[in-house]
Amino acid sequence: RALAGAFLTVVGVAALVAAGGFGKVQAASPPPVVTCADAEKPGIIVPTPNRIDATCAVIPLDLNGTGDTQGPADILSWLTFVAVNWPVNPAACAPAQSASILTATPNPTWLSYLSSDDVFVPAPSTPAPWCNGNASLRAAGTRASRTAHLPAAVQTLARAYFRSHPNGKLLYLHHDSKGHALAAALLLQAKLGRPNRLTATPSPLVDPAVLKEILDATNQPVVDQNGRFERFTISLNVDEYNYITANKLWTFAGEAKTGNLNFPTQKTPGATVGAMEFKAAWKVLRPGKDVFSHFFTMPAIVYNDQAGSGPPQSVTVGLVGLHITHKTNRQHAWIWSTFEQIDNTNDGPADGNPKSFYNPSCSPASCPPNTQTAPTPYIEVRPGGKLNPPTQVVAVVTPAPSVVKLNAQFRGMLRNTPWYYYQLISTQWTGGSGPIPSPNPARLGVVQPFQLGNPVLETYVRETFASPSPPGSPIPARNSLYSCMYCHSLFMQGYYKNFTSDFSLIVNAQQ
Repeated sequence: RALAGAFLTVVGVAALVAAGGFGKVQAASPPPVVTCADAEKPGIIVPTPNRIDATCAVIPLDLNGTGDTQGPADILSWLTFVAVNWPVNPAACAPAQSASILTATPNPTWLSYLSSDDVFVPAPSTPAPWCNGNASLRAAGTRASRTAHLPAAVQTLARAYFRSHPNGKLLYLHHDSKGHALAAALLLQAKLGRPNRLTATPSPLVDPAVLKEILDATNQPVVDQNGRFERFTISLNVDEYNYITANKLWTFAGEAKTGNLNFPTQKTPGATVGAMEFKAAWKVLRPGKDVFSHFFTMPAIVYNDQAGSGPPQSVTVGLVGLHITHKTNRQHAWIWSTFEQIDNTNDGPADGNPKSFYNPSCSPASCPPNTQTAPTPYIEVRPGGKLNPPTQVVAVVTPAPSVVKLNAQFRGMLRNTPWYYYQLISTQWTGGSGPIPSPNPARLGVVQPFQLGNPVLETYVRETFASPSPPGSPIPARNSLYSCMYCHSLFMQGYYKNFTSDFSLIVNAQQ
């Protein structure tokens, strides 16, 4: 009887299992698909995409979500990073939705945009034409514009490159510091006796010593671990280009006539996404020392304008840092996103890969952090001379835990592409739900987070400045320079007949 009971129990359990009872292991349901388009829909909660598809080829228009939370801003940064690095449709100079960032040869959309060197040209020249619908004509026209003002030796190298790469792209890199173009323009303007936004009678709200400190900090080269200068480019999108050319802001007369600058947002008639700027940092890649596959790479010619410099060189460069700024309908003080290559500095992964700007074996006494190492005049390659000693770059701001998690999610979707090796540091934006009156810096609102910088773009910018905050200054409430918005707001207040530059320094590059 006991044996029969046991048998019946086993049979009963088997029946329950067969019927889907407690013995059956239920398969977990797959998570719902969240696309980039889903993350861009207005809503209280902004979801994180878990799939890269054609909807990611659209540049997001604005910050979604409600409340003063950082998450939606950081998601917006990643959505923007993916969209502007999406393979370009060369006929439209816009992301090609028929292509994929996951499989196509890297050909970022933002690199089809014109650079500040293309737009702010010396008189009587005019800016290079924007994309005109014919890729070959545009490439030829822009190429001619870009090479016309280059030194003869650089033009010779460029012609040799395009003979073997007729449809290729080439960077001309002579800006060896973040503020090189700005400082050079100011020097030229001073020699010509021209007033400008930065050197005319200053506003009582801005301490001239602070401005000098910023210019000094951003006009020094950063030297990588191979002894080569970091190089910089600045690009702008079509909405900003149209505003500059419509108002002839590449000329002093156009700037004086325009007065206060107010770059477009997406809602401005004729605009598409609002004004955007891209400040990129590049390093010369050295075979046998650098892992080329960990970078987005470009062919380039590097050269220096200083007397005593060696001849220009044809090299391969890798992207090491990228600032993206975007003026949107809700963020009239712009949204400030900054990305870095993961192997740049001390905050990178301990994976055994060489750090581009950091030597873990060098003590602070021997390698003072974030300290200039190149002697003046700043010459990278001297004929028969030595390279400069490396700069020991140490990160001041590192990704918050929430950003680390977000980086892992997006990088995981970009695996097997160069973009897998880049990460968001953070996003700076202003709190509040409504648009900020522009271009009044006194109405900035709450800047979140207050401190933000990129170790390879703000290497020498001090966390605090020597002189105290000017009395009555509307921003900031803290004594710090390590803030994208704050630095740019200083340069837009009360210069050149009290005209403001709407947070952009690009208009000071007139020649």
